[in-house]
Amino acid sequence: MEIFIRNASISDLDAVVEIFRACWLISYQEVLPQDVRDAMTPEAAHELWEQALAPHIERETVVAVRGDQVVGVARIGQDKDNSLRGHLFSLYVHPEHSGMGIGKTLVSAALEKLRTRGFDEITLWVFKENPNARALYEKLGFSITGVERTDERWKIPEIQMIQTLKS
Repeated sequence: MEIFIRNASISDLDAVVEIFRACWLISYQEVLPQDVRDAMTPEAAHELWEQALAPHIERETVVAVRGDQVVGVARIGQDKDNSLRGHLFSLYVHPEHSGMGIGKTLVSAALEKLRTRGFDEITLWVFKENPNARALYEKLGFSITGVERTDERWKIPEIQMIQTLKS
């Protein structure tokens, strides 16, 4: 079945929250501490994504649709630490649809959107102990910069990755 990428709208909120929470509770089970996962209640996830789906001049959210179901989401924009770089803020594919190329398709679409906005370097942050995501990003041309951080909300180290887009 074909995967279609389109800009997200507020009408996608429930589907995006479902995808995000499934990833948070299932895919991150071995990555994030239990208290961090427990804190991401349906209400907290709804609030987070309602803000993300609101129209924003600097950031954009896209969804992957398979059949008539939203199965993945990505959020892109300008890197807040370096305005010359684009940034992949988030990428989530519902665990029931993982391994079907949806993540790759979403990242490719996100990179193309960032390229058309004039960025030729793209950064992202990924949990250091998330080997599946790291492997996907490396396969798609991202490399580790050596920069790490620990966001107080997530309580575990993240690593920065970067890709230089080809013209």
